[in-house]
Amino acid sequence: MTAECEPFGIISCRLKKIGDHMKIEIGESLGYSYLRHVKQCWLVQTNWKASEHWPRYKSDAELETIFRLMKQKFDEDGKVFKETKNAEQFLKQGEIDLVGIDLQGDVHALEIAFHESGLNYGGGSDNRVLKKLLRTHMILQVYQRSETKFHISFASPKVNPITQKPLEDIFITLRNEYPRIDWNLITNGDFTDEILQKTLEATETISDSSELFVRAARLLNLTGIPEAGARNTRARQTNEKALGTEERLQSIVENLMKTLLEDHPTLLEDAERDDLMDREYCKGALRLQISNFALLRHSEDGREVNGHSRYWKRRYADKFHVCSQWWKKDHIENARSLARFATRLVERKPDNPGILALKEHIKKLNAYASHA
Repeated sequence: MTAECEPFGIISCRLKKIGDHMKIEIGESLGYSYLRHVKQCWLVQTNWKASEHWPRYKSDAELETIFRLMKQKFDEDGKVFKETKNAEQFLKQGEIDLVGIDLQGDVHALEIAFHESGLNYGGGSDNRVLKKLLRTHMILQVYQRSETKFHISFASPKVNPITQKPLEDIFITLRNEYPRIDWNLITNGDFTDEILQKTLEATETISDSSELFVRAARLLNLTGIPEAGARNTRARQTNEKALGTEERLQSIVENLMKTLLEDHPTLLEDAERDDLMDREYCKGALRLQISNFALLRHSEDGREVNGHSRYWKRRYADKFHVCSQWWKKDHIENARSLARFATRLVERKPDNPGILALKEHIKKLNAYASHA
């Protein structure tokens, strides 16, 4: 396996060799399957473009103001917008690789770049990516209601260090400038873990093979080509089925945190959220075994501890990261600990509108823990 194939794993190298005509489409097809089966979007479209006949939620004057502020903030040297002079021209240039609407009504916009030798756009990859992201942001503002939750992501399987750092700086600036948007940079190892592996896992059991990426992955399996990631996925699924559940504990934790931090934040008092950011409390009172880390961490403190990423990329309520150190050997005890914690919340606030959702999480945690 060559160095350029490492972020994708063996399967990416094999996919590239299936046919040159697939080379252009395979990244978008992977993104399509990812939005459908991992992000649970009930509607997904590739190469999305707006229609000139659609009504807009912003006036021409408002759009020009937004565009002017973008240029002032992000393009002092003129290398981002270049010859683009006004908002109307900026919008007409717009095409989003993938747009999906999930079961909660959130809109997901995904730009995906599949460059074998590493991300490389002419004129500077960081400037090109920034322009794509700003245009996507403007388009969503124009054609969606202001209360809609937006998730805007840029993904690429291989980004060299000299490009990665400028991209990370761009996303820090975007998050600070537009905090209501869920901005996600998914590259290198994160691309493999978040997009490739989760999509392979989610699509392994579906009967519909009409999606290009799904057909390609099955072709590799059919011909007996080994794929380490798929073997690991199957082994993990086998272990979890033996425990009587097909849902990963990490998924249960992610959904529980979404309920507590975003959907029904009144379930937690401020002091309780502070406790969840205290590693001694999490280890002692909650009895969580997550490598002696706190369950929550302020997003402004970052995801890394001593140079290593210990928290998931997603920012809950635009404020918190959740610990990612969930090891298989501790899953049963951690499921029990979280079930006890959630049960105490139910008992304390029985009339809270989030109780039904919380009880469903408790049911899943107890089901997981009962198959020890």
